Amino acid sequence: MKFLSYLFLFFLAIPIFSEEKGRLDREEFDFRYTYLGISYIGANNADSGLAINTSFNLPGPLYLKFERRGDGIDFEKEIVDKTTDSFRIGAHAGIADILSNISARGVNLEIKNLFELYGEFGVKSWSVENDDFNFDENAYEAHFVSGIHFGDSNDWEGRIFLDVASEAEPIINDDIVCLELDCPTIYEISDDQNRRFGFEAIYNRGKYTAFTIGASTNSLYDSTTFEIGFRINL
Repeated sequence: MKFLSYLFLFFLAIPIFSEEKGRLDREEFDFRYTYLGISYIGANNADSGLAINTSFNLPGPLYLKFERRGDGIDFEKEIVDKTTDSFRIGAHAGIADILSNISARGVNLEIKNLFELYGEFGVKSWSVENDDFNFDENAYEAHFVSGIHFGDSNDWEGRIFLDVASEAEPIINDDIVCLELDCPTIYEISDDQNRRFGFEAIYNRGKYTAFTIGASTNSLYDSTTFEIGFRINL
């Protein structure tokens, strides 16, 4: 958690020292909601993998997002292959837009946009495979993501988010009663809620290209995930 806090403060300070403003001919909060991206996934106690994500801007504040992630789970000195797909519809709005037209004793208050709030809701599917443990399972779960989006769309942007969904967790089932001397170990897949709290920084290299770097904590696997990627803005 200290690492995420330092990373957040670092990227929050970058726009202050930036000399170029509006170099991409965008308004400050004209964030891109139509793009195609790919990221490399690394974790401190799990196998590395790749993520592909796309987003499509819709009329008004709405947008659609699809993401596929393929990585591995460390379990009993083996790697359990895991693939997750998520499809969500989201909405975003500036804090000034949300709090606009607030009146205090008949005086209208003008509030400047400092960041955007966003929320996404949809469905997430996961599948796990491992021949040694005879794993071959999949399921569909509700998926919710929310957070804040800040920075300058001409330069550096930042996102702080909370990602909540149920995911697969390999476990050893100790509840089965065995009366034999040599009892087999029963391996199963548990479906438990996972909460990812993370941060992502986006550097807009040009009008159509951007680089991303991020980190998140994983409550289910007790791990920290790091990602670095490339994005094409459409």
